[in-house]
Amino acid sequence: MKTNIEFIVFAVKQAKEAEAFGFTRNVCCRNLKTALHQYWQNKTLGLHGQSQKAKIPRSKAALGKPLKECAVEHVVPQMAIVNRLMDMEPLTEAAVTELLTRWFRVMLVTHEEHARLNASGLRSTMPSDWDGTDVFSRYAAVGIEPASELQ
Repeated sequence: MKTNIEFIVFAVKQAKEAEAFGFTRNVCCRNLKTALHQYWQNKTLGLHGQSQKAKIPRSKAALGKPLKECAVEHVVPQMAIVNRLMDMEPLTEAAVTELLTRWFRVMLVTHEEHARLNASGLRSTMPSDWDGTDVFSRYAAVGIEPASELQ
């Protein structure tokens, strides 16, 4: 039986081949994004779908808010993770696991916090001065504080 990481590495390899063939990165990475959602967020983290939304860590402002007043956010935007995976050399299961363990986190934020990310231009990118270490730097830039159990 294949592991979750084996499925993700396979999807990265397919996406790399599609990009080399001539597809744009955004188009060729659709299956990779699906694999990350299914095999990492769902099967590895157990944080998928409406039924699991209550388990997702929250920002301080989202603590105690009803789920309908919150949005699920990738702490590091998924495209930043996809780009790192696509550029990874050598592509190994250990390196993919390390990257996803460090960077792939989801958090519930309020709709107002989500709107601040959008307005700041950081909806789908990390700050230009991001050092690749502080996964919460995008949130810090707009004043979103993770609840203490997330850090």
